[in-house]
Amino acid sequence: TVSGGEDNTASGSHATVSGGEDNTASGSHATVGGGNNNTASNGHSTISGGRNNTAIGVYATVGGGLGNVDVGNYSTISGGNSNSANIQYATIGGGQSNTASSDYSTVSGGQNNTASTDTHATVGGGEGNIASSVRATVGGGGGNTASGDRSTVGGGGGNTASGLRATVSGGFTNTASSSYSTVSGGQDNTASTNTHATVGGGNSNTASGAQSSVVGGNAN
Repeated sequence: TVSGGEDNTASGSHATVSGGEDNTASGSHATVGGGNNNTASNGHSTISGGRNNTAIGVYATVGGGLGNVDVGNYSTISGGNSNSANIQYATIGGGQSNTASSDYSTVSGGQNNTASTDTHATVGGGEGNIASSVRATVGGGGGNTASGDRSTVGGGGGNTASGLRATVSGGFTNTASSSYSTVSGGQDNTASTNTHATVGGGNSNTASGAQSSVVGGNAN
């Protein structure tokens, strides 16, 4: 069914294009609500509007925006620009040039963020952040990486949480690389080597022994 618009095509079984221009619904029960040059090409895929969006996966959904590509089955891109959901159950809320490429991964927004590699990775926003392990989370900021299983970077810039359940709350270029290690903030601090190491803040501090702590200061 094509309800209106111009140069639209509904070629899939029970497919629908409601309006807009140059839109295509070629999958079974696929739907394009409107917009321009959108394509819903698999079963039950949906594009509500926008321009140059593509829904390729089964039950894939693109809400709108520009140049978004939804490949994963049951995955969703709500909007934004040039975002990619590449695997099943992935979600991108919006923003620009974000990628969700692991099962159940989420990028809420921001720019050039990636949730990848293992399941349930999450990036809340910011720019250039990477969550690349099981249930790893980056809340925001810029250039942060959570690569340990269940690791967390709250924000800041250039921080890395690479140990199991490691946490960097914020600050700049801090690293938590051992299991259950924590850096609360500051700059160039490191919690490493053994489990449960903690740096509270300050600058260029290192906690490297099991259950060792550096509260703050400089170069401790």
